[in-house]
Amino acid sequence: MRFEGLDLNLLVAFDMLLECRSTTEAARRLNMSQPTVSSALGRLRDYFGDDLLVNVGREMVPTPLAEELAPAISELLNIARFRIIQNDEFDPAVSRRRFKLLASDYVFDVLLAKALVKAARIAPGITFEISAIGPQGARLFQKGDIDLMITVSRFCFDGFPVEPLFTDEDAVICWNQGKYADGIDEAAFLSADFAVAIFGEERRPSVSDLHFADVGLSLHASLHVPSFSAMPGAVCGTDRIAVMHLRHARFFESMYPLVSHPVPVGGAQVSEIMQWHPLRRKDAGVRWLRQLLQGEAAAFDAV
Repeated sequence: MRFEGLDLNLLVAFDMLLECRSTTEAARRLNMSQPTVSSALGRLRDYFGDDLLVNVGREMVPTPLAEELAPAISELLNIARFRIIQNDEFDPAVSRRRFKLLASDYVFDVLLAKALVKAARIAPGITFEISAIGPQGARLFQKGDIDLMITVSRFCFDGFPVEPLFTDEDAVICWNQGKYADGIDEAAFLSADFAVAIFGEERRPSVSDLHFADVGLSLHASLHVPSFSAMPGAVCGTDRIAVMHLRHARFFESMYPLVSHPVPVGGAQVSEIMQWHPLRRKDAGVRWLRQLLQGEAAAFDAV
């Protein structure tokens, strides 16, 4: 379809190129050939009279004009996807949809893994792509490229629909044969060596560590690990301790020689929430997915 001389199909390729910064990766995600995507970029350059994306090393970098056009193109495509051609009907039993979610490894371990087992039975044609929450994921979420984000209330985005999912609290984990196996008091906690999770290249702290900073506690981190799931291995066989959410601690106690204790100085109270783009308010598929996750959260909340 053309509008004032512009083939609107090219805007889909442009949007993906801006995300991937690579014709090869954009072609893979669009299920097109690389020459087809390169040809689309050439036609866009002709139309706008600008290079739009230029090669700098192994990455394609957008020009100032491309950066200026990007928000308007994303908005236009999202309006088309979610307000014009969106279908209110959704049958999980026959759908071939691919859902994109943002969630931590904690949420995957305690909730998503079980929900996806159920989804595999009732919706065998549906596929899922789950990515970590970070700057790139946040950008994709805000532009409407993510179906659902599961995060803590502290990090939710203003202006996006919010639905509570489940709550949790912090616990201390330690080796069940170590010096803290029988418990840990405030003095021992404040003097202990900690394994601490730090996320991404920007080294984002966990909500637990932010809580301790908020109340003015400085803990001694002797080991930094890249995920919550690495913490049990960082603790076992040592006198290090770690603070993680209680549901996660119980999850790992069945796999590792661990024991968990209450945080003697008071830990974070966690509220996990779901968020989605405002344009997806009437998306029947996202509504089904939210209901699936709510059902699983209610099931383990009742245990």
